[in-house]
Order: sequence, then structure tokens, then C-alpha cells
Amino acid sequence: MTDEHELINFCCEELEDAVSSDPEDALIEHDSGLILLNLGHREEGGETGIVLATIRFCPFCGTEIQTDEDIEAALGAVETHD
Repeated sequence: MTDEHELINFCCEELEDAVSSDPEDALIEHDSGLILLNLGHREEGGETGIVLATIRFCPFCGTEIQTDEDIEAALGAVETHD
């Protein structure tokens, strides 16, 4: 296990192996602490960005990894910094 993964309590080895800090990967650990699903790129107004979605349950074992409250708190912290 790497130092970056020691901060999160992963429910299974598959999730730990799949989560990355690289925004181009499928499962991303955001700076806010959320684990996000990369849905791909979107172009709008001449700018291209990555479309991310929050997930509540592990896609590998089904364990709840983030509650709605966790997601709302992390998103609220991100919005106040932008």
C-alpha cells in the first residue's frame, strides 16, 4: 500500500488498486477526499473538461464507501474554495 492510499479505508483490494490521483483514470481520488468516476471529456464553450460523478458504493464489492453527507460536505468545501 502506498502512502497516498493509507489515508483512505478501502473496502477491498480491487478498489485500492483501481483508485488513482490521475484525473485521466476511471476512478479518481479527488483532493477533497471523494472517490469519483471519470465519465470522459466534454466540450462546452470552446473549453474541454473532464466529467466526474460521485459514487456511493464500491463497484467491486458493493460496500458503501461514501455517504450522501460525505459527498455534500466535500463538495461544499470544494465550492467555497473556487
